[in-house]
Amino acid sequence: MNRTRHLLKSSLFVILFLGLGKITGLIRVRLVSTAFGTGPEYDAFTAANQLPEVFFIVIAGGSLAAAFIPVYSAYLTSDSRAKSSAQLANSILTLVMMLLGSVSAVGALLAPWLTRVILVPSFSPEMQQLTASIMRIILIQTTIFGVSGVLSSILNAHQHFALPALAPIALDIGYIAGLYLLSPRLGIHGLAWGTVIGGVLHIIIQLPALISNKIRIRLSFRYGHSGIAEVARLMGPRIVTLGAIQVADLIVIRLSSSLPIGSTSGYFYAYALMQLPETLFGTAIALVLFPTMAELFNAGDIEGLKRSIFNALKIIWTLTIPAAAGLVLLGKPLIGIMLQGGAFNAQSARLVYSVLVVFSIRVVSESTLEIVARLFYAQHNTRTPMFTYLGWLFVNVALAYVLVNRFGIVGLAAASTVAFTLLAAALYLLNRRTLGSFNEAALAAAAARAVVATIAMAAAIWIVNQLVASDLLKLAIGGGFGIATYLIVSFLLGGREILSFLRLLRA
Repeated sequence: MNRTRHLLKSSLFVILFLGLGKITGLIRVRLVSTAFGTGPEYDAFTAANQLPEVFFIVIAGGSLAAAFIPVYSAYLTSDSRAKSSAQLANSILTLVMMLLGSVSAVGALLAPWLTRVILVPSFSPEMQQLTASIMRIILIQTTIFGVSGVLSSILNAHQHFALPALAPIALDIGYIAGLYLLSPRLGIHGLAWGTVIGGVLHIIIQLPALISNKIRIRLSFRYGHSGIAEVARLMGPRIVTLGAIQVADLIVIRLSSSLPIGSTSGYFYAYALMQLPETLFGTAIALVLFPTMAELFNAGDIEGLKRSIFNALKIIWTLTIPAAAGLVLLGKPLIGIMLQGGAFNAQSARLVYSVLVVFSIRVVSESTLEIVARLFYAQHNTRTPMFTYLGWLFVNVALAYVLVNRFGIVGLAAASTVAFTLLAAALYLLNRRTLGSFNEAALAAAAARAVVATIAMAAAIWIVNQLVASDLLKLAIGGGFGIATYLIVSFLLGGREILSFLRLLRA
């Protein structure tokens, strides 16, 4: 099987598994929204979740994967260093456990001060106390998730993507278990303990893949291993990069704490809906492509690397441009079906939709960013993205403070959307300066086809929306009619990107 076919099939499976995860994620969001809506308890939960997420992402999430996979892949492809690859994997796993465990313990100790001074200074004292108690529970999950993140990176480097892509479903199962088994007695704290259950399941679901690939995991640290120094060198700028992103999210939490009740949770409900197409069409393809990008660069095949990026961007834009429009056109019935009910009322729905409309553009820009950022990491270059992200942080924060007073939570969404779009464009241009042209004429043609076909799709959905009143019918008939229109128009204009996935699915 050639490399292109392998990547397409792997991307398809990852999209299917991530799609399944997003379905369970939407079910989880639906159940949580019905139970807690956009009320003060869920505002506190959303705020409490943010700092543990900072610890995980900066230490063991994207920062580790971007640094570890290229180095670990280089050891795997060298027969003389096969034993060293196992030592590197075990050392990194041990180091992550120690770091995250220590940071989480300090975070739990300082939780009341962190919530009162840094995170949610505008919350009432009772809300700040609730946020701190929830944070202490979620910090337990942080260390567990760190271990699972290392396992996912190891499996991806071995070109195994299925179970790591399926693992996020475990977190949704944990949420649901916490909601139904623990929340009746513990309230919102039961939901927090559900995240801990989800973290444990996140590890368990990956164990069969580790066994089948004969990957032996043990806690040990190999002092002086050259790979550890290389991973640390690459992680340094990446930690700053992801730290910038997390600082921006913490500022969103801080600013939204002074807005009307429900603003914080409404922002992150909309973010979760936006993440559905972005994960399926951006993250999935980037996850599969990244190890191959690293291999191509390590082998000196720059032209092959550029072809891979060209094909990935064409497919991503073909999928995400109509997806962004779909969120605007079908966002109201989607929210009505998925979230509204119980504690989530019509006012909550209007709030979430207003944020979702602004976030829709991020589907395209963040999906593009998934590729162009990883392209730098594949080249063992984490410094350029670091400086670019620091500029992004300045723009994001400045816009947030300017727009929040006038537009409230929608202003915060607009600030992040503009900043992410500028960031994706900047990293693309910087990659182009380093590697040369990515055949922009053909990329522009693919984007133009997607825009024209999306306009036709929008007209089809609008017609259906005028003829039916039910949210379910609008979503089912309007969505189906719109997708069919998009595919037909795109094909008539010469687009063939989606057909590659359809052929593999049929096979």
